[in-house]
Amino acid sequence: MDENELLDIVDKDDNVIGQDTKENKFQKELTSRNVAIFVMDSNKKLLITKRAPNKRSFPNRYDLAACGNVQSGETYTDAAKREILEELGIKCDFKLLEKIFNEFDENNKKLRYFTSIFIGYYSGDVELNEELVQLKKMSVEEVQEAINENKDQFTPGFVNDFVLIKEKLK
Repeated sequence: MDENELLDIVDKDDNVIGQDTKENKFQKELTSRNVAIFVMDSNKKLLITKRAPNKRSFPNRYDLAACGNVQSGETYTDAAKREILEELGIKCDFKLLEKIFNEFDENNKKLRYFTSIFIGYYSGDVELNEELVQLKKMSVEEVQEAINENKDQFTPGFVNDFVLIKEKLK
């Protein structure tokens, strides 16, 4: 995403109160919207991706199949469809699992998002974009074991989202 692309800025109830750039949102610690997409294959394995080393937020950590900002004027569902196509080169149907508020510390700044968490189902080939460097397929139990061993190998958002919805993934 272009640092100057507009995001909707929202209040404590997820109502749009304005727009600003991704960079300004980060610098001003504003609240915006994002999507988190778990994808499960026909073998009940989750597609887990590793973020590229050049990512500003949590480089070289494992994450969801796809995630990203909801652009200004876009719905959560539209953003999920766009992100999964951009990051993995696929299209699949989604189901909303949960909508939550996330807040993380990153480089002495607060990252604040309303996050819609989706599950999608897809069993074909994927093509990672430049934001991602690796794809793993792991069962829900394997993900939980990996988090228990070393949660810092995952993004904080992934860990929070996974713990919240893991029962819905079984």
